[in-house]
Amino acid sequence: MPLLAFLANADEIGFWGFESTAKRELNGKIWEVQLEDFSQTAYAREVQSLFDEFEKETGKRLAPGRQGKAALKVYTSSGAGLQTPPDLVRAVIEALLDRGFQREDLCLLDARSEMLRDAGFLPPHSRTQLLGPYFEGVRVYSLDRKELKSAVWYYDSPLPQEFTTPLGRAILGNQLELDPIEARKSYLPENLVTSVDFWINLPVACHHPSAGLSGALVNASLWNITNGTRFFNSPANAPVAVAEISSIPELQATWALNLISLESYQFIAGPAFNANYTRSLPELWLSVDPVVMDTRLIQLINKARREEGFEELPSIPEFIEYSIDLGLGLPFQLNQPASANPRSD
Repeated sequence: MPLLAFLANADEIGFWGFESTAKRELNGKIWEVQLEDFSQTAYAREVQSLFDEFEKETGKRLAPGRQGKAALKVYTSSGAGLQTPPDLVRAVIEALLDRGFQREDLCLLDARSEMLRDAGFLPPHSRTQLLGPYFEGVRVYSLDRKELKSAVWYYDSPLPQEFTTPLGRAILGNQLELDPIEARKSYLPENLVTSVDFWINLPVACHHPSAGLSGALVNASLWNITNGTRFFNSPANAPVAVAEISSIPELQATWALNLISLESYQFIAGPAFNANYTRSLPELWLSVDPVVMDTRLIQLINKARREEGFEELPSIPEFIEYSIDLGLGLPFQLNQPASANPRSD
């Protein structure tokens, strides 16, 4: 395509397009609903309600477009007990089917196949051959299987060993000995940037020792690439990687929204699930802006830490600071006007 024609059509690429003013105007906003309970019926009702409100206010339809496909990025890396609730995923799938998608047009993805299996998104090994890699008839991809790997879509970043933890130095040393070029690369799921109309981020709020919080931004970045553990083993480099990966224009263009259930969130000792440090709220939050979602989650987690006598996390961790600098969103303020939270019933 000639350059001028490409630029003229740039805003039509993906769900939001490049440099979307419409997306930036939604920074700082969160839609909220209360859940009657955590049943599939309650999730289905409230997801439909949130999607309807989102579409009404933004003018954007969560329906098939030029590609005719959509993806859901779930979170399973804490293990069984702290994952994107399967009933929430079922509700999102049904809402998208109601908007014109077929099950074969949708897919789920996350970092590791074993975690997806433990969380119930993949069948047990004994039934894999019979059932295939499907959840509710929707194809499931794991980044460790490299099914979505493309030679051209990767984040290139060296990690100097002096900036890693002792464990990180050992792990990175092994990688560098095997292939120093590949050790620099973290591959993005190619379909999110080339072959879907949009993707929806379905994170879980969990304490993480490297980033402070694993929420919307980390689920969309470090849990959304191959070779991501190298950043978790290097706390000095993880914040920059989160912000830079999240701000990749092609990823931003198709990243429709973030939807989180507070059915279970963990305020310390993450990322491995520990029931002693989890809490629950019957709430669903939706936002286009991952920064406002994560800063609000930090407030929620710090409230629990304070009440349990633990040291609080920084209200604006480094990865959020960098993300704000790159224009990815606005932090949540306690005195934020009510219009930033349109749903209050």
